[in-house]
Amino acid sequence: MLLWDEESEGWETALSGMSALHRKRVALSSMAMAVDAFRPPFEEMFGTATVACVRTALNRCDAEIRQAPPEPIGTEGFFDELHSLVDHDSALGLASLVMAISTYVGGLEEEKFSADCTLEVLSASYEAVLNSERIGRVTPEAERTNENCVQVIDAQRALISGPLGRLV
Repeated sequence: MLLWDEESEGWETALSGMSALHRKRVALSSMAMAVDAFRPPFEEMFGTATVACVRTALNRCDAEIRQAPPEPIGTEGFFDELHSLVDHDSALGLASLVMAISTYVGGLEEEKFSADCTLEVLSASYEAVLNSERIGRVTPEAERTNENCVQVIDAQRALISGPLGRLV
């Protein structure tokens, strides 16, 4: 069990009380925060093509929140490009980041972006940062000693319980 699993107990209840739009905002913010939490910085840690693809995907997701696009984001080509990143970039954390984005975009197909989907995005976002931290033996105790892991969980908690989370 990861520290995130312990700390996120009860989040589903809070997320279930939010509108689908607010769950999308929480999930998207969580992915953006994960990208910002990488050490070394995202642009240095990942290849140029990966950075461009991830930034484009996050921008498209952000644009979808503001106004539904004329065609869905989650096309076969989108998912193919996204999933192919791990074949060309071996940076730690990338597979989990791809999973977070993929889960988010897949959740857009649901009538209501669910609390469960939001939790999956938050979990994968955390795991992306956790994996990039190169912790030898991953245990909740080891994670608690890692400032970056603790900050990501705290930031996610703030998204859920803070002003954004309370706008239902």
